[in-house]
Amino acid sequence: MNIRRTTSLLACGAAAIAIAATASTSAEAKLKRITIGSNAQGSVFFLLASGFAKEFQQQLKIRSTAQPHAGSTVYMPVVNAGEITMGLNNSMDSGAAVRGAPPFRKKLSNIRAIARVWVIPYGLMVKADSGITKVSDLKGKKVVTTTGPIVSLTNLNVAYLHSGGVSLKDITAIKSGGIVDNINKVVEGRADASAVALGMPAVRKAHAGVPGGIRILPLGGGGSDDFLNREVPGSRGLVQKPGKTRPFLKEPTRVAAFDAYLNAGKAVSADDAYKIIKVLHTNWAQLQKSYGPLRGVKKDDICPPTNPHPYHDGVVKYLKEAKLWSAAHEKQQQAALAATK
Repeated sequence: MNIRRTTSLLACGAAAIAIAATASTSAEAKLKRITIGSNAQGSVFFLLASGFAKEFQQQLKIRSTAQPHAGSTVYMPVVNAGEITMGLNNSMDSGAAVRGAPPFRKKLSNIRAIARVWVIPYGLMVKADSGITKVSDLKGKKVVTTTGPIVSLTNLNVAYLHSGGVSLKDITAIKSGGIVDNINKVVEGRADASAVALGMPAVRKAHAGVPGGIRILPLGGGGSDDFLNREVPGSRGLVQKPGKTRPFLKEPTRVAAFDAYLNAGKAVSADDAYKIIKVLHTNWAQLQKSYGPLRGVKKDDICPPTNPHPYHDGVVKYLKEAKLWSAAHEKQQQAALAATK
């Protein structure tokens, strides 16, 4: 055989192998299955994770499922490692994860935000006839400070007290088994105050069942957004108005709040993240009709510039193309990225 022709054939073969290898690597980089970590079945997180999985499967033609766990702090390291695709996490846990703050032992540097999906108002509940009308009135009272094993909520409970100039030395601190137990302790008189998520049906039930109803204490005067974000990154203040779902409010009341984010990990490429946020953004109105908790977040506000952890590069690309990326977003993104270093 002609030496030149043989060399040419070998070169062509090598090129073909290289192209095939590149194509294979590219194909492997694309998601073949989506798993979304959530809290246990029956929780709002599991409801939303199941809804998102259904939407991704329909729109992206990728097999998608929700995967329940004992808690978000359990599956965040798994998302970070790329062993599951995404997870639903509250913003305080997300912020703690990328900084390596408790309950996480090290920085989960691969965690990236896809979208904010739920806003959770959070305030201190007391009996309306207790005579307690502000946080500073809690001095000398029994207050639930430790909410089960959820470190971020316990931190927020303490920050709420600090907003009114109350320290742990000023109260009798009580532990609870969780948010529902928080409510029961006040209703049954075992605690004078405890923190609750205002949107919970159990809070409305307590208001209807307790003689005189319940009251939600506003944040103290020291509870600015900057203060809350310093004490518990990922938290902020939010004014809640009276309404059918909040009969316990008699006037606009500023309480604490945190968000729920859909987060991605190591398994999600920029291209995949771009497609995922596009599906969410373009189908948000329909998703809101099917899943009530989503209705508190407007379509163009699913990626706010208050993220305590970085947005995925693919999400940033989509937001810039959609003209939703602002100078505030860029400033917060750089701060969030710096926290992961």
